Amino acid sequence: MLEIQEPIDVWVFFQKSLIKPCLFLWKGRQIKIDKINLVHTSKNGVSLFYHFSVSGEGNFYRLKFDVTGLKWSLEAVEEG
Repeated sequence: MLEIQEPIDVWVFFQKSLIKPCLFLWKGRQIKIDKINLVHTSKNGVSLFYHFSVSGEGNFYRLKFDVTGLKWSLEAVEEG
């Protein structure tokens, strides 16, 4: 898996207490998320992060949502 660590824009669907990323913009492309494979959280001091392992367009991606700063980043990509 190639580590990226780049800020991205994400279209998100909130359903009750769930966060469901649907699509993200990276390098001028719109990448549709076909499946959320895994979600977990982590903390760094008082900051809370949601990590999403997702599939889309035949590739795997790791997205991170910073709850404190309300920012998204692409952590890694694995092209299939």
